[in-house]
Amino acid sequence: MTDEHQDDDSAPTELSQIFETPHMRLAQVEASLRSLSAANQGVEVFRNYFYLLTHLEFEEADAIRHWDEFKKYHLKFEKDLGYPIDTRVTTLSYFINENKLLENPKIIEMKVLQRTQEKVILDDLTSMFNFRYFKQCIQAEMEGAVHRGEELSLVILDIDNFKHVNDDYGHLTGDGILRQIAKLIQAETLAYGPAFRYGGEEFAVILPRQAKQEAYDVANRLCEKISVHEFVNENSTPRHLMSVTASLGVATYPHDCDSTQLLISNADKALYNAKGSGKNIVCLFSENQRRFKRLTASIRGELANFAASTSSIRTLNVSKGGIRFICEDDLSPEAIVKVKLEVEGHDEPVILLCRILNKTPDVNSFVYGTEIASISPPDRSRFNRLVDSLVGE
Repeated sequence: MTDEHQDDDSAPTELSQIFETPHMRLAQVEASLRSLSAANQGVEVFRNYFYLLTHLEFEEADAIRHWDEFKKYHLKFEKDLGYPIDTRVTTLSYFINENKLLENPKIIEMKVLQRTQEKVILDDLTSMFNFRYFKQCIQAEMEGAVHRGEELSLVILDIDNFKHVNDDYGHLTGDGILRQIAKLIQAETLAYGPAFRYGGEEFAVILPRQAKQEAYDVANRLCEKISVHEFVNENSTPRHLMSVTASLGVATYPHDCDSTQLLISNADKALYNAKGSGKNIVCLFSENQRRFKRLTASIRGELANFAASTSSIRTLNVSKGGIRFICEDDLSPEAIVKVKLEVEGHDEPVILLCRILNKTPDVNSFVYGTEIASISPPDRSRFNRLVDSLVGE
């Protein structure tokens, strides 16, 4: 989460401790509120105090004004009765009888309120944030990113072949795998942003202030962690370890979208592309993905990464929108590389400028998914004929 949201989340937790005291006296409550406000610059302490107690929402300036008026009301209340009164009582009386802002007051134990709130935002099976809360958070983060002019990335993850786990081992085992995956995701992404159970075997991670490259790195680490993790079949005796992999899609505002809906849709498209590219990989969203059919083809060529040296490559599949190749060079996502493909029956190679979309480690090499960023008209014609010739093979 963003720092701003972390502050907003921490304030109610500390404030809730004030409400746990047996008798809330005005002097002690005000001292605690002033101390919290001084120690947490930017945190709307008085606003959160009133919201926790009454669920009335104010701007912080209005909340401070209400607090000053409330103090006068409280002191007069105590003077009239002749003995100390708990501030919770006078707060409710102030908003019911004095300001009349509270029309339908409800009295509820703080711990009961917290448990109720958790049930609303947490998934029962995994204890992760649920899809309902995801929709609230992604909208809030998008509004914040737009307002601050910052980047916002979204990762959507889907467990590969999860249906086979349920079919082969049963749904109880599947539930156990989901719980273990959830813990792994939360542990790996805790420092970056909130994680959610998106639905079924899908999960999502919101990455505020993370550019596409950083989000791609986070997703790749998570993908690798899952692939090497030994998952336990909780319903077998003796203990049975299982291997599970996941595919992940990444999209970033403002590069890939201009709205919350498109951010989600494009991350989902990138996930679908990862599924179609062999699974157990991370794919970045690209405008060109899946516009063209990929055809298996082993074509030799060379890579010139705008340096004096060149490297050999071999394609795994090709389409009119991009190629997938294997190479020993360690290239960065989003990098533009010059690729020369040997065309049978022609002396001159086809030259493509390709943008790296994703990479997957292979034995002593890497597999790269790319989109064509630029190609000359003559080479485009030759390349298209090459791809068309593969259809009939």
